[in-house]
Amino acid sequence: MVLFGYPLETIYLYGFIIATILTVIYIFFGDIFESIFSFGGGSVSVVTLLLSFFAMLCGLSYIGEYLFSFNSILIFVAAFAISFIGVFIMKILILKPIAEAEQNTVQRMDEFIGCKGEVITTIPTEGFGEVLISSQFGSNAIPAKTIGKKDISQGTEVIIEGVQDGVLLVQNIAYSLKKPKL
Repeated sequence: MVLFGYPLETIYLYGFIIATILTVIYIFFGDIFESIFSFGGGSVSVVTLLLSFFAMLCGLSYIGEYLFSFNSILIFVAAFAISFIGVFIMKILILKPIAEAEQNTVQRMDEFIGCKGEVITTIPTEGFGEVLISSQFGSNAIPAKTIGKKDISQGTEVIIEGVQDGVLLVQNIAYSLKKPKL
């Protein structure tokens, strides 16, 4: 079948190449585009889903036209259905869990409040250091600052009193009135 003077295979191939290139560009520069043009309101961008859909639609239509001698409309409808299902599954199984994992990072920082840690980089009174926190998932070295009026030297055990802008607020365990969580 011919559309606009070109065979459908050629249109599908060009559509696939263009959609794939745009998808790769969007993967690298999507955050910049979203902030400049103020679109993409959710954790999973609609642009990602649309570009993926068009790439799958054109790719599957090209393969269908190339391999099968069915009616072109039937091939397009089948490719449309498979692309729709594929993008839906991609959203549910890949994009949504990734977005939720990014959102859970901040909540996990709050879980450290009341826990015990060890200073691995000395924390000056007016500066930042690092605290090593061990959990069931492994050890994390997290930036920290003291809420006391004294420096906390390396190797000292501390208790996490709070979290502010992704930085742990710690106090020497010897001066704290709280008991650490286990």
